[in-house]
Amino acid sequence: MAVYVITGVSRGLGFEFVRQLSGDPANLVVGLVRNKLATEKKVAAELGDRSNIRILTADLTKYDSLKQAAADTAEIVGERGIDYLVANGGIVSYLDGFGPIGALQVYFPPALIQK
Repeated sequence: MAVYVITGVSRGLGFEFVRQLSGDPANLVVGLVRNKLATEKKVAAELGDRSNIRILTADLTKYDSLKQAAADTAEIVGERGIDYLVANGGIVSYLDGFGPIGALQVYFPPALIQK
């Protein structure tokens, strides 16, 4: 069984990653999004009752949000750990076109390691 953590799964490529990877019931797919409720509704409507999908709230621009997502992910996966981290989520800053694009790589892995 492989464990995947994917950012930005509410639509587009991220949602397609969830669709494809969760098609194998042996995989566990953890999706990180800003709007958990809307994404859970979309997953239920389009993918049905796949018990191997977990959706968590995470805002890539907020360290505390990523720290909580890392803790929640660690609780879900337990000793199995994470096999793949797919950094699909994007950050668009309307005030600054050169915002913290690498926030996920900076904050999420260390937060996971601390657990």
